[in-house]
Amino acid sequence: RGRAARQGDPGSSRFYLSLEDDLMVRFGGQQMESMLSRLRVDDALPIENNLVSRIVESSQTRVEGANFDVRKHLLEYDDVLNTQRGKIYGQRDRIFIKDDLNDDVTEMLKTEVLQRVPEALADEGGPWKLLAWLEQIQPSLPLHNSIFPSYSIRLIAEQMMGRKSANLTRQQAQAALLKISAEAIKAEEEHTLASVNHLLDQSLTRMEEQLEERLDTLDAFIEGIEDGDESDTRSPQQLAEELVQVVRLPIRLNNAQIRELRDDPRAAAETVRDQIEKVMTGLTIARLVGAVQRLIREEIGLAGISLNDADWDDLSDQVIEAVENTFANRLERFIGDAETPGQIASDLEKGLDRLDKETLDTSDLYRLLLTIPQGRRADFDRKTHRRIWVRTTRITFIYAAAKLLENRETEEITQEVLTHLQGAQAAIRQVWGESEINRLGAVRPADLDATARAGLRKALGESAFAEIRSQSFNTLPEVQQNQIEAELGRQAITQIYRQLLLRVISELWVEYLTQMEALRVSIGLEAYAQRDPLVQYKNKAFEMFQGLLRDMRMSLVTRMFTYRPRDLSSVQSNINEVEDAPALVAEAATEAPPSEDTTAKKKRGRRRR
Repeated sequence: RGRAARQGDPGSSRFYLSLEDDLMVRFGGQQMESMLSRLRVDDALPIENNLVSRIVESSQTRVEGANFDVRKHLLEYDDVLNTQRGKIYGQRDRIFIKDDLNDDVTEMLKTEVLQRVPEALADEGGPWKLLAWLEQIQPSLPLHNSIFPSYSIRLIAEQMMGRKSANLTRQQAQAALLKISAEAIKAEEEHTLASVNHLLDQSLTRMEEQLEERLDTLDAFIEGIEDGDESDTRSPQQLAEELVQVVRLPIRLNNAQIRELRDDPRAAAETVRDQIEKVMTGLTIARLVGAVQRLIREEIGLAGISLNDADWDDLSDQVIEAVENTFANRLERFIGDAETPGQIASDLEKGLDRLDKETLDTSDLYRLLLTIPQGRRADFDRKTHRRIWVRTTRITFIYAAAKLLENRETEEITQEVLTHLQGAQAAIRQVWGESEINRLGAVRPADLDATARAGLRKALGESAFAEIRSQSFNTLPEVQQNQIEAELGRQAITQIYRQLLLRVISELWVEYLTQMEALRVSIGLEAYAQRDPLVQYKNKAFEMFQGLLRDMRMSLVTRMFTYRPRDLSSVQSNINEVEDAPALVAEAATEAPPSEDTTAKKKRGRRRR
């Protein structure tokens, strides 16, 4: 059967199969061999029998069927990934050819916001995590002549202005900014104290668990010393070193205590137990202090207290007191009072002088609010041994803005966040449109590339585009300039979304293929649990693919407001100065056909090669 049966001449070729062949060994060859042994048949004698031929044929059929089933089973695994690959590459093709991606990206943004905002608002810690996420994905965006604020800054500004569009005087703005800055410091203090108390509870629970584990280890170690016989020749110094390794703590014993480990282990155990408790308390509180310092972005001192000798409750109280003192110092240093204004008050005075306005609008408040959080402080460079200035974050408005979201309906906040982010989309699109029309001020619409011209035709209409195609952009009426600006902004932002979508899909798809390969290698273990590996592979592949789509959407939303292309020409409209050149050449060819002399010269100039 197979290729072997197609060799030679039909009807005259003969094939010989050894009894030691894998086919005969697996499918009845042993019985045939034992029968030939009993009959004492010569090994070199060929046997030709219909029964043997049928056995060989049926064996080959079963082997072919088994191999086919194996290949079919592997193809079923491949079909799962091929289906997913088809969907991903179908989306990639759609991204390449679709003219406008704004609706698709907006729909992904809407889906992410509708899913994330309610989950974040249901968190026990409050809405500050939602505001932190919004601040990360959409920080305040500096535009050409204004600022599009982040959601937190917008909440603060509306709180200052009473959700009205009325302008504030210089004195009102300064007083309102100082007040909201003080409230931001107090709100951060309240949040930090709650976090520190939570850290204290967690640290105490973890310390008690580790302390109990080490004390149990110490008891087992002491019992081993007591139960030792004359064969235990370890010296007291060796016992002390082994004790340090067992409890995994830097236990320090004097010579008398080390000798006591051998002479009276129970008495030495009490001394070691006290040291373990003190060292564990000291290590835990030291880690806690480090975590608190990272949380408040400043160092807190525990002056005059030895961590190894202090009680846990006393140390906890001092940590809380140190945090409170830190924020009190911040309030005094940044805000100050009427007699001694703080850093923020001085910076606000300078900022108001630079604005040189008696009344401030919303855009001016945004600018001033963005200057408040950032400051600088003097520091010492250990390498150069010089005084340097380091930029620091003085305050954050996230916790103060989170208080403004309390007692509000989830649906209302969700819709407000979505509207705000869509406004940020429109602002970015407008900025790109303004940049494009300023760049192309002296260019005619007819000089643009085919894609840009097609977009302008669709936006303006065929008749309007035909009227302005030979005019430069800076000579057009304001109404048409605004329409062209919106269309060029749409085209630029579509190119940005195209680049970002392709980058996100490429990065996550490569990682996903690696995960799928690992799943395919390990899925065979499901058979030990009496489960079909193929069914489990399909289920887990479906879950992973849904997770991939979620990750793509989340990655896009996270980067869509801050992504900037490296090559600006890749998103800008190209200038095609020779748009009508092919038509001119065709007309010239029609009006002036080649003469006979020219044709003859060309024919005479040809050479055979």
